Amino acid sequence: MNTKNNIFQSKKDNTKLTFDIINKIFSKSLVVSYSDFVEKVLYDADFGFYTRKKRPLLSDFITSPLTHPSFGHLLADQIEEVWIHYKKPNDFMIVELGGSYGNLKSDILSKINASHSEFSKCLKYFNVDVVNKPSLKLPDFQYGCIISNEFFDSLPFDRFKKINNEIKEIFVKKTSGLSTKEIYKNTKKILFAEKTLKSIPEGSSFELINNLSVLCKKIASLSPNCVMITIDYGFDSLKFLTKSKPLGTLRCYKNHNMDSDPLTDIGQKDITCDVNFPVLNKCLNSVNFNLIGYTTQERFLYNMGIKKIFEHKTNLKDRQQIISLMNPVGLGKFKVYFHQIGKGTFFPSGCQTNKTFRQN
Repeated sequence: MNTKNNIFQSKKDNTKLTFDIINKIFSKSLVVSYSDFVEKVLYDADFGFYTRKKRPLLSDFITSPLTHPSFGHLLADQIEEVWIHYKKPNDFMIVELGGSYGNLKSDILSKINASHSEFSKCLKYFNVDVVNKPSLKLPDFQYGCIISNEFFDSLPFDRFKKINNEIKEIFVKKTSGLSTKEIYKNTKKILFAEKTLKSIPEGSSFELINNLSVLCKKIASLSPNCVMITIDYGFDSLKFLTKSKPLGTLRCYKNHNMDSDPLTDIGQKDITCDVNFPVLNKCLNSVNFNLIGYTTQERFLYNMGIKKIFEHKTNLKDRQQIISLMNPVGLGKFKVYFHQIGKGTFFPSGCQTNKTFRQN
């Protein structure tokens, strides 16, 4: 094998990919919003990072469903509690947002089919993701559970920066050839309350998911009675954004290496940012989703019984993978949020010893 030739060919292929996707991104304008830029880079049908067929699935990141099946099995137990809360309806739907190729779906259904036979007969499961080309129209359902595992962090986002005491929106401009740069423009978008905007330090950058309120409205239209479980990395307080992360939370991943420059290796790496849960909660609440509880993934899995699963595993690899799910500085620090729309209040076992909001 001629390694030198392989490396040369790889660089040539990557340069062509970058050339093709840059031409497509800026085909209509030399200046695009950050959300337009990110959407093309990640989801373009021909050149997108997620959708490009030649990209190895696990070459850049790892997720909980791919770490160990116990994650999906315990989530299945939590979903069954939702079904019981709604008095065991004969028709119950699970809608998974951003389920990719169906790894989590497979683990959830295998647990339900094996341990909850009565529930399995009442269940329909829909995986809604760009990679599996789902139907845009889901059937109406009266009762169900919506799962969002690392979905919101994969959405296109806009970026902003405080300059001379004003909030400017950051855009991406093509300069020449394969070169791009960031530019700043005035914005009329309503971002935060005036008090929060004033607390943002001069020179700070931050990100917001594009059209989040529209998306939340679509999610709320799926069912009049359902619980939504959101699992993602992010922050619970805007103080984190204004004090701990003055440069924002944008980051890129390529071959398990992280950087903060989305304008290099365009099309060859994942681009993401932390989920702003205060803003997400506000958008969901505006469409009648009530926040009923939240915790960390570590605490959620512990509450749902992962300790017992761990103790019954004798294989070292299984035990190491379960520990990875619980790692408080890794997957374990992910947030788990519960929202509910409709009558009654569901009390999730998964966050019984953390923050749960009981409404009288």
